[in-house]
Amino acid sequence: MARTVGCLWLLLSCWCGLAAAARPAAPSAAAGVGGGNNASFVKAWCAGTEYPALCDATLSPYAAAVGDSPARLACAALNVTLAGARNATAAMRGMAAAGRLPTVAAEAAGDCVSMLGDAVGMLRQSVEAMAQVGAEAELGHPQERTVRFQVDSVRTWASAALTDGDMCMEGFRGEAAGGGGVREAVRGHVAGLLHLTANALCIVGAMANQTAPP
Repeated sequence: MARTVGCLWLLLSCWCGLAAAARPAAPSAAAGVGGGNNASFVKAWCAGTEYPALCDATLSPYAAAVGDSPARLACAALNVTLAGARNATAAMRGMAAAGRLPTVAAEAAGDCVSMLGDAVGMLRQSVEAMAQVGAEAELGHPQERTVRFQVDSVRTWASAALTDGDMCMEGFRGEAAGGGGVREAVRGHVAGLLHLTANALCIVGAMANQTAPP
């Protein structure tokens, strides 16, 4: 998680051109007022997602860096989702390697690890593309056609990652693979990733529907 957060600050610092701009500011009265405005921006966008409480909880720590930029918020959401995908993959890899699962469940767990690994790759591509969108926007005069292509690519990759997570859980629906508490354990590892991905897609979609380029 720390590595992902560090990548987010680095991406934002590249957009601004100043590393200091991408780090949380020291608390102050003035910063408190601005921070409240930024937090309101995040909350307003999170209100349109499928899981607004989760959205606000996971993205409000980035409010100062996000400011009032939908592209930065989308990048933050994708970064948080990428961290969730990595955590879910590690958890499922551990479950598969423990050697305690029945044969059918072990095979499903192995398939799940592969699918979640694919999701990590697609989410990483999404983060990189969204960072490019933000960088081009803040340099001024972004090409709307190029921005639209990048955003559409992000939506495609994130949607595919969501499908991978769904398919992972689907593999444990039957009693042979999901019995004995296995299904619930898998849900505990993967459901949060699905919720994060759904929220990120909502934010990227809302940004894409804006009339002006992000």
